[in-house]
Amino acid sequence: MGESCGTMEDFAEGTSEKPACMSGPQTLALNTHKAGMEGLDAAKINEIIQKASEGSKFYQHKKKCQERLDAKISDMNRRCMELTQDQIDKATLQMDELAKELKDNRDLSRTIAHVDMDMFYAAVEMRDDPSLRDKPMAVGGVGMLSTSNYAARKFGVRAAMPGFIGKKLCPELVIVKPDFTKYKAASAQVQEIFKEYDPNFSQMSLDEAYLDLTEYLKKNYSGPDSGDLVYDQFGTAAEEVVHEMRRKICEATRLTASAGIAPNTRLAKICSDMNKPNGQFYLPPDVETIQEFVKTLPIRKVSGIGNVMEQHLNALGITTCEDLWHKRGILMLLFSETNYNFFLDLALGQGETILSNWTERDRKSISNETTFKGTSDKNVLFDTLDDLCQELSDDMKKHDIVGKLLTLKIKTIDFQVKTRTSPLADYTNCVTVIQPKAQQILQHEMDVCSHKQPLTLRLMGVRMSTLASKAEIGNMKQTTLFQVVNKLKNKKKMSSPATGNMHEHNGDAEFSNIGGSVQVKDITVSVLGSNANAEHAASLSEKYREKENIPKGAYSCPVCNKEVQASTLTAFNEHIDKCLENDSCNIINGEELGKNHDNGSDRKEHNNDSGNGADNSDIDTNEDGIFTFYDYDSDFESDFDRKEKQENANPCTESFGSDDSLSCPICHQTNFPGVEKLTLHIDECLDKQLLKEESKEQDTKSSQVQQKRKYGSESKGKKKLKMC
Repeated sequence: MGESCGTMEDFAEGTSEKPACMSGPQTLALNTHKAGMEGLDAAKINEIIQKASEGSKFYQHKKKCQERLDAKISDMNRRCMELTQDQIDKATLQMDELAKELKDNRDLSRTIAHVDMDMFYAAVEMRDDPSLRDKPMAVGGVGMLSTSNYAARKFGVRAAMPGFIGKKLCPELVIVKPDFTKYKAASAQVQEIFKEYDPNFSQMSLDEAYLDLTEYLKKNYSGPDSGDLVYDQFGTAAEEVVHEMRRKICEATRLTASAGIAPNTRLAKICSDMNKPNGQFYLPPDVETIQEFVKTLPIRKVSGIGNVMEQHLNALGITTCEDLWHKRGILMLLFSETNYNFFLDLALGQGETILSNWTERDRKSISNETTFKGTSDKNVLFDTLDDLCQELSDDMKKHDIVGKLLTLKIKTIDFQVKTRTSPLADYTNCVTVIQPKAQQILQHEMDVCSHKQPLTLRLMGVRMSTLASKAEIGNMKQTTLFQVVNKLKNKKKMSSPATGNMHEHNGDAEFSNIGGSVQVKDITVSVLGSNANAEHAASLSEKYREKENIPKGAYSCPVCNKEVQASTLTAFNEHIDKCLENDSCNIINGEELGKNHDNGSDRKEHNNDSGNGADNSDIDTNEDGIFTFYDYDSDFESDFDRKEKQENANPCTESFGSDDSLSCPICHQTNFPGVEKLTLHIDECLDKQLLKEESKEQDTKSSQVQQKRKYGSESKGKKKLKMC
């Protein structure tokens, strides 16, 4: 590549125009760089798309998006015109330093393959229904298409296109509803074949994956006899191996796959699209060959550059990857660090070379979503949400990861996209935890819209972030008070009235078949259902009480925070049971404390009608079943607890809900009208705190990456190239 850094004259000559016959939103324009779309009459197709869309909510949404995009591009152009040549030259030199570091750390030793199943959903349907093979068909619905076969692509029908537009482009189009059970089954067969070549392959979706063939090639195609190997169809071992893999896939599934082979993931992804369908493309690990390949590559061929980014770059006169290099200085001044690093990696043909860098440990989030015909039916929406939560839970368990931050994504029939995020109490991948939280978020959105019009959606998705591997979390997970209550209630229902679930042993309490621990002041006494443990618990308790001069028979209840006079631990635990049964159930059912215990039947009815579909007793707990009550010392005492002690008020009385006693322990705001309002306020405070910590953590990571790239402190082999 040349050393041109771009000038203002280049920019002035490079502004782009809209596609032919596309007077409407450019975001509706046909992408002719996709497989099967080459050589089409783009002008005619764009005209049909615009006429079919005009007047629809979809068109109005795209029009508004285009207006906002045009304003951003106009602002970018203005900022670009204000740049001086000196600024551009300095930025170019900075980019050259980054480029030198990338070139020095370039790794061409790996052989990466990207395998992509051809029109996967459509191919499965055509395999199972031969009558579809010669017809233009697509999988999806009137609202949105998931994929189309090559016969339909000749008419301009593509994935992520509304079905009604597809029908306008191709009146004979057959639209088949998706059947993910079949697709997952076929995908599982393909994955078994992948494991033969790379047990640690990186699956990106049901129909594509990356494989590192380096070790397989070393094991099977190197050594003293490697010189005797004859490659009948291809000139290299890598090509022969990938061809063999594709043949096995076809024999096992009767489906075809295309593949790209290159020294890194980005180039392998691009190569897999070069000879579609049912083909493969090999890019040798040679710097000059790679640079020549990238030089004429259209930017839209690159995964990560879509319609919006293409419009930004076209406005700067950038249409190929070579243009990214020539205008690298301008790009650094106009785009974010993440973007200009991505552009530089792309211009040099760089990409990720170690698939293990894509482990679940480094994953930011995991999600799924679905598009459907617009509906405001609550039953349909909640059923759809439950299915999404179940799929999310299954995916997380499959990858052995847990998360703590749940996000609900919704798209209205007006194509407005909203995301609502809420933290969970603990790391989890359990559907009985995820579903109620997601339902709570959706119900809140319904309630907000109810005074205007019913919430009508056409898309929903759920995403889990703040991820960690299950092994990392281990036994750090703390059982909640609600789980304790449900466990005690269930155990008591199972035990007979004659014997109960509490037995006397030497004046101390023993839980039959229940694992637990009770905090007496600042020491945790483990009670594991055995005589030895009960005696040990009693001795620890007595030693601590003697040391702290605590009167014998005086205990601090962790539920009501009152001093309890009890002759034995059995009596003390009976007091705790009463507090939990009388008061905690009110919290679980979202009611204010202080109501008469005789209202238990009402509480049960309220719980059944809540619609959350979850029983807290099913929530994951620690494997050893130990639970703990904490009695915090004064250093961590909240304003709420402090006021209670000052007033010496029993939390089971009406005074608990008085206006002057409610205070947020996070921001210290006071004067809440009731416990429900306080609880909602605390949730909001926790959300803000967690999101703030997440943002701060991301800023720190970004700063660290910037420093490493600036001073070249990253070692070869450990450097992680930014992927998009």
